[in-house]
Amino acid sequence: MFNVGQKVVLVDDKWPESVKQLYLQLPVRDTVYVVRAVRVGVKADELIMDMRRVLEPSLLLVGIYNPTNNLGVEAGFAARRFRTLDELKQEALEEKEATV
Repeated sequence: MFNVGQKVVLVDDKWPESVKQLYLQLPVRDTVYVVRAVRVGVKADELIMDMRRVLEPSLLLVGIYNPTNNLGVEAGFAARRFRTLDELKQEALEEKEATV
């Protein structure tokens, strides 16, 4: 899916209010970021709302840093919100070819 050092672009920036309250910094849509870590994360908005743990792939990004919890773990961002830069370039090329 994603690798450390890979360039990614945020494609979904519709953050629930609960997430906005947890993070000091959030990525911006259509901005290129570099992955600094890939791991399993907890879906924060559901954890807060439903008190259940939903695990999903999570990314930490170069240049975006947030506070750690009491175990020293920084909250990441759901990988499903991102696309690789190469993937987006390929999609754009395919769209261009389809219109020709």
